[in-house]
Amino acid sequence: MLYQSLYPPVAIPDQDIYHYLFEAEGRQENVDATVFIDGEDHRRMTVAELHRSSKRLASALRTAHQAKRGMVAAIYSFNDMDYPIMVFGALAAGLTVTTVSAYYTVDEVEHQLRDARASILLVDRHLAIPGRKAAARVGIPPENVIIAGVHEGHSPDLLFEGHTSVRRLIRQHEAMATVKLEGSEVDDTVAFICYSSGTTGKPKGVMLTHRNIVANIIQYTAIEHEAWNREARQDAYIIFLPFYHMYALGPIMLSTITQRSLGIIMPRFTLRKFLELSQQYKTNMAYLIPPVCLALTKDPLVAQYDLSSLKAVFCAAAPLGPDLAQQVRERLNVVLREGYGMTELGPISHIVPFTRQLNGSIGRLVPNMIAKIVDQDGNTLPLGEHGELCLYGPNTMKGYLNRPDATAACIDKDGFLHTGDVVYANKEGYFFIVDRLKEFIKYNGFQVAPAELEEILQTHEAVADACVVGYHCRERATELPMAYVALKQGYVGKVTEAELVAYAAARTAPFKKLRGGVEFVSEIPRSASGKLLRRLMREQARARAETLRAKL
Repeated sequence: MLYQSLYPPVAIPDQDIYHYLFEAEGRQENVDATVFIDGEDHRRMTVAELHRSSKRLASALRTAHQAKRGMVAAIYSFNDMDYPIMVFGALAAGLTVTTVSAYYTVDEVEHQLRDARASILLVDRHLAIPGRKAAARVGIPPENVIIAGVHEGHSPDLLFEGHTSVRRLIRQHEAMATVKLEGSEVDDTVAFICYSSGTTGKPKGVMLTHRNIVANIIQYTAIEHEAWNREARQDAYIIFLPFYHMYALGPIMLSTITQRSLGIIMPRFTLRKFLELSQQYKTNMAYLIPPVCLALTKDPLVAQYDLSSLKAVFCAAAPLGPDLAQQVRERLNVVLREGYGMTELGPISHIVPFTRQLNGSIGRLVPNMIAKIVDQDGNTLPLGEHGELCLYGPNTMKGYLNRPDATAACIDKDGFLHTGDVVYANKEGYFFIVDRLKEFIKYNGFQVAPAELEEILQTHEAVADACVVGYHCRERATELPMAYVALKQGYVGKVTEAELVAYAAARTAPFKKLRGGVEFVSEIPRSASGKLLRRLMREQARARAETLRAKL
């Protein structure tokens, strides 16, 4: 059977992201509303200021940096007040934006810049050195490496020789007409290339069109404002989730503008700073991930702050267990909703209504979406049976960049995207996840590809074979990557687990670290064809974790 969204359909206009957010009918209202505040120095930005700065940056990119429609601009940055300006400035110039993890190594940045064919790099001043190295490797000229996060009062030395800054370009250029997409251009033009870890090697570029993103904003906000004892005030929340992640880039950044909400931007998360800002700005909402939910229920530091203004919590990016969900409600006295999505869906497909607190469910389909649940042969299953979740809607990605094979493997002939998650649905239209077909590991909402870590470990002179799996750590409320390693003859006893953890960590982004450790085994189990028997190792890791927990 097919599952249709139980929400009324919503109309999706033929508009690109920039014009939908800033220049569509009705968007000139309440433009003096503050939508972003810097959590460090408390600078403010209104809708009008963001609109004006974005148009000026677009003019600068087109005139001073020869940006042309269809070119790609990469943003390599921590959360910063410049981030929304860079996103909308690039879009207004007709560019495609690819967001790069601020924790990537030079090699990882190089891969993304090369794969996306980026012509311009907008880079955080704290990341200028690795950013410049990666840009040089792929042939981006120094004049097209633009420094972000350089504000008034900062030393000119922060710019580095031969580079300009986002703020300087805004000051030096006047706004000019922006690139406007119409009709089928909205469907065909890629707005964002966001990289999603696959299970076999390096991350893949997910191509999301202007239609995908505008559709998902409307799908999400159509049900975001259901009643939850909301007061007649501007919604306020802390934005600590990284803008380079689709969860923060889409539902948080974009809906902050459409709803005239207030987002207090944190460059990096610390619990103390989160609590300080929540108390100072009397936030009434929170966008969280499970590890932060866990900290808010367990850490004694929370009791030192007044969070009484907080009324609602939205948790996504990874599953939240029913016990922890109930603890969040009780400790913070809030309504809690969970959701489901993935980068390939722009990103949201399911939301639990605020009006129905249902532990363990990922929610109902957002408007305009259709789902089917299939068995291993692709046959549609009846209500209540377990199978792979497949989704269809206006927010479904265009495909994987430069990977028609991966696109064909993910999107079937009927246009349904196969998620790799095993689910079932009840008669009320609520979906529940029971397992995962895909092999990637979810650490704090970030996807870690086992094959990538295995490839790195296998470059070590002592390693004969390796298998990386994830196991759920209750204490951290997330999955942890761990490795089983078989050593070459002559190296047993001569290399330690800690050495291999450090070896892999030096060659990947911090979120890919083997936090679950390394365990030596005599051999890695493989099938007759040489395929890793990963499920067997995953079960072994779970048993190992339970044994360790029982000893504590």
